[in-house]
Amino acid sequence: MTKTSHHYFFNRRIGVCAVSLVILALSVSSGFAVDKPAPARIQFIAYQDSNLGEPGFDPYANSGAPRPPTFDQNGEGLGTPPDKPWFGPAYTAPKDPPAQSLFGGSLFNRNIDSSAADLFRFAETPRFQYAWIPDGSSNSSVSLGELDASIVFAFPNFLASEQPIYVAPTFSLTTLSGPRTKDLPGQTYSGYLDMLWTSDPQQRLYMDLGVTIGVHTDFDTFTTDSLRITGHALTNLAITEETTIRFGIVYFDRVDIKLLPAVGIFWNPNEDTRFDLFFPRPRLSQYFTTLNNYDVWWYVGGEYGGGSWTVKRTSGVSNQVDINDLRITTGFEFGLPEQLREGRHIGFIEAGIVFDRKVIYKNNPADNLSPGSTIMLRAGIGY
Repeated sequence: MTKTSHHYFFNRRIGVCAVSLVILALSVSSGFAVDKPAPARIQFIAYQDSNLGEPGFDPYANSGAPRPPTFDQNGEGLGTPPDKPWFGPAYTAPKDPPAQSLFGGSLFNRNIDSSAADLFRFAETPRFQYAWIPDGSSNSSVSLGELDASIVFAFPNFLASEQPIYVAPTFSLTTLSGPRTKDLPGQTYSGYLDMLWTSDPQQRLYMDLGVTIGVHTDFDTFTTDSLRITGHALTNLAITEETTIRFGIVYFDRVDIKLLPAVGIFWNPNEDTRFDLFFPRPRLSQYFTTLNNYDVWWYVGGEYGGGSWTVKRTSGVSNQVDINDLRITTGFEFGLPEQLREGRHIGFIEAGIVFDRKVIYKNNPADNLSPGSTIMLRAGIGY
């Protein structure tokens, strides 16, 4: 082939390629010369309750990622997790049992393995009270000093009732002076556990239950009479939002009086007035003034006072003795507004008259006394 012919065929090939590239460029830019394929539809796979089968590829192959652990022997389902670090510590019993449990693992809905120090997270407030009842110097006179100290614990959700139970360990010291002709000890002591539970007070009908278990003695003698159980069981029936009827029993477990009926009506005509006409502890309370953040109310009330202890007489014989009386008091109580309107307070100071006083011996009624009426001064914090 001549040199001229070689150049002819080479130039022809370049021309054909150039024309082809031009046609292809025009087709892409204009969209008319070449038909584009329709775009593929994007589909999302939703989980269904069916067997989707195993994937056709291994996503962990040659990727360096660790394979997930197998939860059972056969690879079917999750099964029981093995004891591996990535699953956390081994299962332990919860600190608080389920609320549906009747006793919740313990009486106060707490796990029995809770430490003793954890008990104080339920502590609410300490309480102190002192009463001075002076008397004359006759052969039948009896002067009293009454000191009470306790701390209140509130354990929530008692018996899965959604209401707390209040438990108050209490220590009481009673000092006595006189009478000159009858052998009473200089002091008596009481150590007891006071428990109170109330069902939901927002209901029209609710219960108020209290039990006190304690030892009452002069520490020189201890008999079966030293251990006493007292308490109350009351039913509250709300007639209206302002009026509630209360009835039930109060158990004193004393020599002279074992049991008293309890009945009355509570009336709250407005937020500043409370009538608690309830036997054996009636009370009328009225808002008085406000000092800083605290409200002050005045009140008039009555109560069945005194106590019962086992004592050792000068003859060496042990005996149970009652000191019973009736008290009418008036004074002032103070606390936060919401406390006082619910019948609670932070502290109080009062004066009163003590009458119908009796000293009654269980085994020696001939030695009973009837001290005269006298006055009382009393103050307390938390009571």
